[in-house]
Amino acid sequence: MRFWKIAAISLILTMSTGLAAASPAEMTIFPQESSAEINSFTSFEITVENTGNVEDVYTLQPDVEQVTVAPQEIRLDPGEQETVHAWYNPDDTQEADTYSFEVTATSRATGERYSVGGFVNVITDHEVNLNINDASRTVCRGEVAQYNIQVTNDGIQTEEFSLSTPVGQLSQDTVELEPGETEIVALTVSSDEATDRSFNVLASSTTSYAENAISLNFEAETCYASDVSIEPESQEVGAFTEAEYEIVVENTGTRTDEFTLSTDIEEMEEDTVTIEGGSSETVTLFYVPEELGTHELTVTAEGMSQSSATATAEAYNAMDLDLQFDSESRSVCENEEASYIVNIRNTGEVTETYTLETDRGELSATEGELAPGELGQAELVVDTTELETGETYDVQVEGTATTFGEPSATADSELSVENCWDLEMDVIPERMSAGENRSVIYEIQLDNTGTRENTYQLSYQGPDWISIRPEEVTVAPGNSETAYMYAGIPFEEEGEVGINVTAEGEQVSRTDSVTLLIDEELQEYIEDGRDLLTGRFTEAAAIISDRVRETTDIQRAILSVIVGLVITLAVLYSQ
Repeated sequence: MRFWKIAAISLILTMSTGLAAASPAEMTIFPQESSAEINSFTSFEITVENTGNVEDVYTLQPDVEQVTVAPQEIRLDPGEQETVHAWYNPDDTQEADTYSFEVTATSRATGERYSVGGFVNVITDHEVNLNINDASRTVCRGEVAQYNIQVTNDGIQTEEFSLSTPVGQLSQDTVELEPGETEIVALTVSSDEATDRSFNVLASSTTSYAENAISLNFEAETCYASDVSIEPESQEVGAFTEAEYEIVVENTGTRTDEFTLSTDIEEMEEDTVTIEGGSSETVTLFYVPEELGTHELTVTAEGMSQSSATATAEAYNAMDLDLQFDSESRSVCENEEASYIVNIRNTGEVTETYTLETDRGELSATEGELAPGELGQAELVVDTTELETGETYDVQVEGTATTFGEPSATADSELSVENCWDLEMDVIPERMSAGENRSVIYEIQLDNTGTRENTYQLSYQGPDWISIRPEEVTVAPGNSETAYMYAGIPFEEEGEVGINVTAEGEQVSRTDSVTLLIDEELQEYIEDGRDLLTGRFTEAAAIISDRVRETTDIQRAILSVIVGLVITLAVLYSQ
């Protein structure tokens, strides 16, 4: 039994060894190269021949998924051959090109592998291509970027292609193209906001697998933007004076822009500026407010963009003045005119017109224009004719800035009306008796009761045998002086004689009357010679009278006094 088992095993091993040695194979393919459209296939014939000495089973397997083999397994006797079919079916996504493949036959008996290869020319008869010269566009916000997309049918038959994109607007969303034909489709894109993005445009056949996409880039930037600021934002300024503001215009965009500058209440020093993107320019604004209070200044810069800013001016009254009399007090004689100089100075910040008013007298000018710091003058004349002597009066002048009716200033002075030219005159005695051919002397007392020195001219109305010495007397204010009036009575003169004595000075005249009585009894008494003293006195008086006529005025006055005394003594003694 054991012998038979060993013999069987030996037989099997011997047979297996013979089979392995007799199972090689040979493979051929026809055709070795073929073509296939992308939406079709091509076929090959593969012949497998068992060149061994024993039967074998071969399994056929392609190396790419596009190849299908049938049948996949064949059994061949020694020396036998069989032909199988292989099909190459291109993928839809394959590009037009030549592709290679292999089919391998594996021996079941030995595991040996035998291969044969072929080539396939893939033809894409449904193909669309998208092209563009510039796939990137940069525009300003709000502007439109246009892409000109070339759509080409690279297939072998007429097709319709649909176009789509998530961004922008296509001029048409379908095109029908013949083989090799190209058409340009416009894509427009815009954005009101700054953006930078990439996106695709897709072209797809409406009837086949043909499809293509192109990537585009779109950027919308802030090309035109601006900002305006004013320095200072607020300031105090005198009305009708010049305020200065610095206007800063900043181009915050990316492109050069020209701005026109304007304001609602004042002209700009420069009304247009050209500014590069990211730069700024400064323009000066001069503003002169003509009204008091708060003024708003709005400055606008207008170009491809527009911006504005507002500042304020607090306008105050810049008008001011100082008013002064040339004298704080003044004295003037009665019935005279008092003259003042009124000084008015512009102490404000701008040229102004001022008016003058007074409560007394007449002004030489009631209105005048003065520059800042300038001094003007006006004369004030006060007539004292209707003013009471000895009284003091207030004199006031008011000046007013006319633009706003304020401010105003006053100047005050005092005017005293003096009794400059007054006189009290008394001729003594008021009544005197004298004998015939005798002489008498009167005292003329002059009291200057005025406030100014005065010179008086003395005169009389009466007989021509009367004289006054001195005829001109100067008297200081508050003082008295005496002059003398001499009456040399002619021999036969008798009766009562009235004499008027007048003193005339500066703006004053006084007259006093006296009476001279030539007494007849006294005359007879003298003629009888009853009193020797009287006779002697008469002779002496005559001699004195003659000497008085021969002397100077002062000497005559002294002699007149002596004569008067002598006469008085004589009269008293005779009684």
